[in-house]
Amino acid sequence: MGTPIRHPLVDAVTSRVVRVDGRGRVLRLSPPLADLLRRRRHRRRVVLVSSERSRLTVGLRSALVEAGAAWVVHDDRGDLRDGLTGRPYVDVDDAGTPVEEVGTEVVEFPEISQAIDTRIQLTVDLTILHRAAHDTSLGGAVELIAEAVSGSLPVSWGVTEPLLHPWDRWVMTQHARHAAPEPLRILAEGPHLSGTVTARVTEHGIEETVSVTVDVVDDVEGDSLDAGITRLTDALAEIARRSLPTFALVVAREGEADRCVCAVTYPPPNPVALLIGAPSVRRLGLELATLPTGDDAKVVGRPSLPAFVLPLGDARTAGWDALHQTLEAVGPERLATLVSSPLLQAWEEDLHEFDLLHQGDADGAETSPADHETPDGPDDPSTDDGEAKEGRDSAS
Repeated sequence: MGTPIRHPLVDAVTSRVVRVDGRGRVLRLSPPLADLLRRRRHRRRVVLVSSERSRLTVGLRSALVEAGAAWVVHDDRGDLRDGLTGRPYVDVDDAGTPVEEVGTEVVEFPEISQAIDTRIQLTVDLTILHRAAHDTSLGGAVELIAEAVSGSLPVSWGVTEPLLHPWDRWVMTQHARHAAPEPLRILAEGPHLSGTVTARVTEHGIEETVSVTVDVVDDVEGDSLDAGITRLTDALAEIARRSLPTFALVVAREGEADRCVCAVTYPPPNPVALLIGAPSVRRLGLELATLPTGDDAKVVGRPSLPAFVLPLGDARTAGWDALHQTLEAVGPERLATLVSSPLLQAWEEDLHEFDLLHQGDADGAETSPADHETPDGPDDPSTDDGEAKEGRDSAS
């Protein structure tokens, strides 16, 4: 017998798990489920159980991973397995032990059906540091990435699903400010994109972590992935010019048309590009000559704050070796320090010593009126026009 937990979604509680049964074909991050995942449960792990025909939205998958929860699939043979990794379970309680605590025993994974009717997508994981200024806004990087890869923009946002708010960077940023000092995870959707924006607002600045999957949309069949990678690396260069990214990794993959996650086997992902932002270049003392892909790399960003965009792979070349060689050249231990959360705390010494968040003013990158009037791209990811925000404030 487990200890009762009062929550409308809980179907069973044992000494190891809090079980929630998902009965829909598409499982979303509903407000009650988001509330349950935020709760502290001591040693009990939330386990979402569904059939193998159910699929998770990007928002729910992100929330499950962040909460340390599990997705258990009950297949047509009556067997149980992890919906994300394929690891078999004896029973639902068996899923109560996180993977990192399982040990090193050899496990025979079941045969899982292959994904069908997939499309080519690019997933970008990116972190940006912003000034703690009134004109700083979130979401600009998402716009640049989405428009570059798919030719479309996000249309809605929210903290739970369905997303009920029309896309508005200023309103979204104010929501994150009101949530401070707690970090806020925002979900974003568009006709060709799904992603999350996690914002941590502190007195030192705003840490924005973006994870977005975008469909590669191109008229030329066969060359669409490489063309999408080229457009995306150009967008990363523009992000480095307009704001202060620390790192970004771009991975090519095959995924579902609605960008949900199914309990099937997908072709292996392929890392295709890496952005090493100006703060990382400065902290690590990097030079292109020391990097294995230095000959093909591009120096981007602003004159006083150079960043590097490194190619890793493409439609015909796997990028794993290039990624591993680059990380070894940078130094895994040093890199781990720079990507540890909260980032603003890890970077506090540099931000104070070099005043990195304000160097853009000297270059005119974050405050130049031209950035707000450029006809072929969205507004600056770090700032919005002040008068426009005042108008939105009055309207809301």
